[in-house]
Formats: sequence, C-alpha cells, structure tokens
Amino acid sequence: MLTEVAKSIEIAYELCDLFTVYDVDMEVHADINTNPQFKSNDALKEAMGYILGMGFAFKAKPEAFASSCCANKVVN
Repeated sequence: MLTEVAKSIEIAYELCDLFTVYDVDMEVHADINTNPQFKSNDALKEAMGYILGMGFAFKAKPEAFASSCCANKVVN
C-alpha cells in the first residue's frame, strides 16, 4: 500500500506545475480504509504522514474518490 502511495506522490509532483497554473489545490488519495475493521487501516497513519509531509492534502476512503476508482487495477 505504501508503494501505491509513493507512486501517487510521484505522479502528483509531475502534475504540480500544471495544477499551479490553473490554481488547483493538490491532494493525494490513498486506497486505505478509515474503518479500523479493514486490514488497510493498518497503514493509515503512516500513509497520511507521508502524504502530508510531502506537502499534499490527504484523502482516504470513502472521501478518496480517485483511489476508489482505481482500486484493484495495476499501476505500472
């Protein structure tokens, strides 16, 4: 999961200049459930710290619409 977060941050950095031109606030969406009953929740705090530490807003499920749309797809 943290590899997915790292790839998302990498892509976010590549898009920063474009989003700045159009005054769009950058946020990174993580495919991590905020409900502690789900296994992905184990990585929530670490992913949130990583994303926020890199200067982006953080979104997790269910607010993370981008990750929900991409869940279960391979990112190369």
